[in-house]
Amino acid sequence: SSGINAEYGELETRDNQGEDKLVHFPVDNEEIVWEESHVPFEDHIFLHKYISLFPDITHRFMETVVSALQNNPDLTLEKKKQIIWSYLNYFSYHADKLKDDDEDVIQV
Repeated sequence: SSGINAEYGELETRDNQGEDKLVHFPVDNEEIVWEESHVPFEDHIFLHKYISLFPDITHRFMETVVSALQNNPDLTLEKKKQIIWSYLNYFSYHADKLKDDDEDVIQV
């Protein structure tokens, strides 16, 4: 029984980047300092400001993407912005294919 307790004295966890982080139990919030400790919490959750940069036809899709990013605690702020910019680049590159097809829809 004491062998099991000794094994659980320290637990190694890995984040998405594969960096080793050693966490001692019981967890003390002051002890754990991740690479994002200097980034304000608001910057992680108020990402809707970027939606206005996208074409109107993509707003509903981007609201879903941004909502998922806001709720993901495992991504850094830089990674979240990188994902948003990659969608912006994609939609900018394919702007000619983005058109409102409402006139093609038969209304009953």
